[in-house]
Amino acid sequence: MPGKELDPYTSPEAFLGAELRLRREARGWSQTKLASVAHMTGSRIAQIELGSVPATLDNATALDVALETGGLFTRLYRFAANAPMVADWMELYIGLEATAVAISTYTSSFIPGLLQTEGYMRALMEGARQRAGDEVEKGYVETRLKRQEILRRSNPPVMWFILEEQVLLRPVGGTKVMADQLRYLAEMADHPDVVIQVVPTAVGAHPCLGVTLCLLDLLDRPRVAYVEGNMTGQLFMDPDRVMKCAMSYDLTRIHACSRAESALMIRAALEKMQP
Repeated sequence: MPGKELDPYTSPEAFLGAELRLRREARGWSQTKLASVAHMTGSRIAQIELGSVPATLDNATALDVALETGGLFTRLYRFAANAPMVADWMELYIGLEATAVAISTYTSSFIPGLLQTEGYMRALMEGARQRAGDEVEKGYVETRLKRQEILRRSNPPVMWFILEEQVLLRPVGGTKVMADQLRYLAEMADHPDVVIQVVPTAVGAHPCLGVTLCLLDLLDRPRVAYVEGNMTGQLFMDPDRVMKCAMSYDLTRIHACSRAESALMIRAALEKMQP
């Protein structure tokens, strides 16, 4: 029975999977046969060929030995692990986020998107609106508001947010807009499925400083990580990369105030911000 037809050019992981299938079938091997030679399982071979769970470096090395490729899959693995984000990374991330059972987010420069008020969103988008027009701002706000529907589900995911103290003090959009944002943030701090922790400015440097990091726990596939810097972003599915991102998140969380202390910091910032 022929395998499912996939477009190998949708991602580096899909290309690696298509190349694996091509080389396996050229030898007349089944997935079970290749799995036996490469000391893996047939289901793992299927996952890699479909691109549903990307190959690890150990997988790539074992496949190179089994299929005598001269290191092809190791090179493809390294390319996939370091490839820049595809143009539709946001669509891919949003799709995964909507199915997550747990979401862990760290931000150093702004309130996390899932917790933003509409006024705060529009203030953040002001620069983009000036460059690209009103339609860009409208699309951005509509997309972000739709993402927030996850908070109103009957079974919302567990959400853990870590943010810098300085984020609470920056009057994005002016004091009124920011006061409304902080008021909403204080309300969300009491949400049963939401944890908000603040990292005091006095902490100084820590592993996540200067980036945005999101970790998604999913039911039907391994955890994924999204890392965003200044004007760049990348979604990681490789288990080794994701594990390093998770470790950075955990090491940063050590420096954060408790849930109760963070709620007090949010309310204190609100009192100072209220016009």
